[in-house]
Amino acid sequence: MYTIRKYKPEDKERLRFICKETTWDDNKTDENKLDSVAVIYNDYFTEYEPENIFVAVNEEDIPVGYVICSSNFSLFKEKMLGDIKNRVKNTYAPSLLMFYASLVSVMLAKKPYRTHLHIDILPEAQRMGLGTKLIDALCAHLKENNIKNVSVLTISTDSMGYKFYLKYGFRTVSRITPTRISMTYDIK
Repeated sequence: MYTIRKYKPEDKERLRFICKETTWDDNKTDENKLDSVAVIYNDYFTEYEPENIFVAVNEEDIPVGYVICSSNFSLFKEKMLGDIKNRVKNTYAPSLLMFYASLVSVMLAKKPYRTHLHIDILPEAQRMGLGTKLIDALCAHLKENNIKNVSVLTISTDSMGYKFYLKYGFRTVSRITPTRISMTYDIK
């Protein structure tokens, strides 16, 4: 039995663990590279916009998945180009290429689509409806804060995630490459 709740600061290391466990296998070849993935895709959110995080937890209240979101583009840009970039450089400098690719996808997004999310769920908790419940919780929160949409800024059209987002109601807003797109969901 899993439930959805707001993020708590004591969840931070567990979310980093989930991020590392669910990343691509080529990111797992070096411990420093793996740590840089958590810095890029997790630390900004837990440190600067924790109010936009929801977690799926098991019966022991241990997170097994999460949705994280940035709704403050100015803060995101400032912290990513400052603190986060420096931490990536000090953790595993070759990951700066991955860092800049991620940052560019946000910076190139059209202004109304810059509120963006990342979602990760451990394999043993996937296919149980948690992704839908996490995005439902996030969208209710964003609606309360008068935010009209949330985006996924880079996703492969060959991925299971793409099918999930389509089923949820996300729509394509731009094509980055023939197989990578940006999608958004209009919050009702």
